[in-house]
Amino acid sequence: MFNFGAMAQAQPDPSVATTPMQDAGEIVVTAQRREQRVQDVPASVTAIGAAELQARSVVSIAQVIGVAPSVQVAAPYGDGGPPNYTIRGISSTDASHNQSKPIAIYVDEGIRGFQVFELMPVFDVERVEVLSGPQGTLYGKNATGGAVNIITKAPTFDTEGYLTVGYGNFNTRTARGAMQAPLVSDILSARIAFTYIKDDGTIKQLTPGLKDLAQTDLFAIRGSLLFKPSPDFDATLRLYHVHSGGRNYTNKPAAVDLSAIPALASLPGALRQGVGFYESATDSAPQRDIQSDGVNLLMHWQVADAYQLTSVTTYDKGHWDDLADADGLPVNVYSTDLRSRGHQFVQELRVGTQYDGPFNWQAGVFYGSDKMRFAQRLDYYTDPRCGADCDFGITPNGTGMNTVDSFSQRRRSYSGYVRGEFKIVPELTVSGGVRQSHDKLLVDNYSAYVGDTSAPLSIPVFVDERRRESFNNTSFEAGLDWKASRDILLYASFKQGYRTGAVNGSALTSALEVNIAPPETAAAFEIGAKTSFFDRKLTVNLSAFTTSYKNQQIQASEVVAGTQTFPLRSIDKSQINGIEAQVIVRPVGGITFSAAASAVDPKYKKGTVAGISVAGNQIINAAKYKLNISSDFVIMDGPSGKVNLNLNANYNSRTYYDVYNTENISQKPYWLANGRISYDADRWSVAVYGKNLALLQRLAAVRGRLSLCADQAAAAKWWLSMPMASVSAEGPMPKALSTRRTSPLMPGCRHQGRACPLRRARMTSNPLIVA
Repeated sequence: MFNFGAMAQAQPDPSVATTPMQDAGEIVVTAQRREQRVQDVPASVTAIGAAELQARSVVSIAQVIGVAPSVQVAAPYGDGGPPNYTIRGISSTDASHNQSKPIAIYVDEGIRGFQVFELMPVFDVERVEVLSGPQGTLYGKNATGGAVNIITKAPTFDTEGYLTVGYGNFNTRTARGAMQAPLVSDILSARIAFTYIKDDGTIKQLTPGLKDLAQTDLFAIRGSLLFKPSPDFDATLRLYHVHSGGRNYTNKPAAVDLSAIPALASLPGALRQGVGFYESATDSAPQRDIQSDGVNLLMHWQVADAYQLTSVTTYDKGHWDDLADADGLPVNVYSTDLRSRGHQFVQELRVGTQYDGPFNWQAGVFYGSDKMRFAQRLDYYTDPRCGADCDFGITPNGTGMNTVDSFSQRRRSYSGYVRGEFKIVPELTVSGGVRQSHDKLLVDNYSAYVGDTSAPLSIPVFVDERRRESFNNTSFEAGLDWKASRDILLYASFKQGYRTGAVNGSALTSALEVNIAPPETAAAFEIGAKTSFFDRKLTVNLSAFTTSYKNQQIQASEVVAGTQTFPLRSIDKSQINGIEAQVIVRPVGGITFSAAASAVDPKYKKGTVAGISVAGNQIINAAKYKLNISSDFVIMDGPSGKVNLNLNANYNSRTYYDVYNTENISQKPYWLANGRISYDADRWSVAVYGKNLALLQRLAAVRGRLSLCADQAAAAKWWLSMPMASVSAEGPMPKALSTRRTSPLMPGCRHQGRACPLRRARMTSNPLIVA
């Protein structure tokens, strides 16, 4: 996809610096729950400020964190759905709606516990912080691999605003803007911001009468109020709404074999003849509907000169309906309908000290609760043109077969933590912390059925199963850092992380699949150096780490009493070793070069999946090598404005999407190149930018319960972006079906006799509409 953009605005966003890149060393972050220069934080933290977000034309979290070393991003639900992140080899292997990932996503200090709440477009954002490695003490559960902090712009007492509109290929229309004004001078202020992106779809649809797929149709709005009655107290209230709709992603089968079903194989285009990489020919237009609404209240109270109390309160509510194309064919072989409804509440209180002496500390308590209702329906061979070939005899008048499952999940979390720092001498600091967590998980009303088009709930597989479990964890951290000079920091640390236990969200064939996997844990040693030289014209940050990773949760394939089951299991032990480097060079004014590189060895050390040892294999979703490079130039600086140019590219080595390291279920190494050129005047600007300029063909993600078959391909786009008038789940092949039909789509995509059908979805009604 090639991306083109232009901007015309009466005044640039006043909160964004006019230089193409911020001085990364001067960005102030709150990675350790207090304000520090990023170069003063004794940890691996990548901070992306508002200026760099604009220079890279960032619109999503996935685009942001991808600039950090040892980070990969996949799109298992397409560009309009929640992404899956990998940091230092640790990621989620289960894309079920009910799961929380081992990368904690925080927006304005409030954690997002479900994937439906992680679909947060990046707009009107102050900065993004990516913390690599376990963060169990300050960030709590589900920060096993790391954490991402998104800090949106809070109101100030100035009157300002901006509006940006854009146009690009695929008929892409974009708009974003913000307006801010004081309501009561120096006491109460308001800010409202929005973003809108819509295109006609990036995957060309060849089926007559159907529109292009992989469409983006996203709107988000956020309103904020700042109340500051005194210098010692402030409260910021934020309310948001996000909606992502449009036609869903499509799959690209690696191979098609319908010889076992002559009635379908003989239909025009059934074998995907003449369909290119960026094309699809399906029998329907699958839809996406993701929405979340929430409120965030952040309060700071300077109780005394040396004590500050912070309160974070969030409530989020949302739904996610995902009807996706699974076979990528103009015949109905396999279709899915996934639906969920969820909400969460989080309250955190913490106190921190600001003593003049050598010792400072912070302590806090956390409470969280969430609930989700989930249902999915998987249809197999329900094409009415199939005739007798798709008659499985479930009901007299039905076609094909389906599996349906649904359940309710409730979780509660309690934790308390304390962390302290002691300066042995002004340049040498020792730190330590501990967090105690208690989590409760309950799943009930778990039911599964087998049926066909006539009666989807004909045969109960299991009904009203219930599981309950509690987990306790103690996470420690310790560190030592030496501030050799203002521009040189050396550090060593030990940190632990914890991902809470999880229930299998795709139990379909047996009650034995309704199981709860134990928590994941990670313990990491890290050494690093943060340095700047030549009056900060050269910045070099280095780190080396080793992580012991235990109990990675993964869906397994097991035959129990003659029945194929797919419970959620754990891989005993993994080891991840790596080095990272970040370099920024500013040789002269107006020119900046930066690079972020990582070399990681992510390996399973002990464990079996489906009875097969995976020891020695590369960890799923984790690349060994990654490189990001970027350059910024002020190519013209005149009295009326500047011309700024940004060029950036990133490289990822091979990534495997199954634990067996199957070659044809992997993404081969690739480069992506992007660019942006802008003319920035005092009160308006114009920009042209492109993404995937080399038109690289690559998989956006590979999906499956054990091994994956295929998924959506990435494309290239161009945009014209104009800031205007600115005032500033796949299921297994059921046993009954697999005895009659092995996978006709991909005979080579199976493991231990288990067929691996591709994802496809159509707009049919779900018999289990989630309340």
